[in-house]
Amino acid sequence: MRIEHSTAFVSGANRGVGAGFVAGLLARGARKVYAGMRDPDAARFDDPRVVPVRLDVTVPAQVAEAAALAGDVSLLINNAGINRLERVAEPRDALAARAEMEVNYFGTLEMCRAFAPALARNGGALVNMLSILARVALPAMGSLCASKAAALRMTEGVRAELAGRGVRVLAVLPGAIDTDMSRDFPPPKLAVTDVVDAVFAALEAGPGGAHDVYVGAMAEGVAAGLAADRAAVLAQFAAYL
Repeated sequence: MRIEHSTAFVSGANRGVGAGFVAGLLARGARKVYAGMRDPDAARFDDPRVVPVRLDVTVPAQVAEAAALAGDVSLLINNAGINRLERVAEPRDALAARAEMEVNYFGTLEMCRAFAPALARNGGALVNMLSILARVALPAMGSLCASKAAALRMTEGVRAELAGRGVRVLAVLPGAIDTDMSRDFPPPKLAVTDVVDAVFAALEAGPGGAHDVYVGAMAEGVAAGLAADRAAVLAQFAAYL
């Protein structure tokens, strides 16, 4: 699909990668961008093409209202996500894993379901922002990895279901990105613009392009390593506690 003249909805649009997607859409000539965020009154976009929308993806009523408002959408970017930096077996906060699943899995699923009719009607694409950690466990944040892995399996299911309705579904699996969420990660980190550019390039490549988009050398290396020797990659990541 072409980004120019498209109508897009971006969740988690208030900062970081979400704000980067909004800026990238505007720069590429999108007709309208719905910017989903918990507090639209705090929106800092001064372009009249941006429509701030109150959205907490864990609140089904707000998701339904957003989908009803954005009936003209042709591109959905599910970017909302959280990372509580918790282990699985011995967490400091036993409820962290549940919170991550509510946002990263169930919230993303709710958005896919709510927007599927409009995307099928308008002919478009759906992008789920995940992480390379959807494919390998990093014990220091094992509960995040579990939520992203669940979201990856869900994305594959949505892709299969919507393929016959003309909706392209991408899973984006980057390495660490230079945002507040990954402030505790050591460099190097991806620039937000690198991620945005890679996603838009994949979208504009059309149906013949990649469906799973690995962004950055780290993500590409992990994917290649898993294909060659999965056990070795898992052992390497297991050391990061």
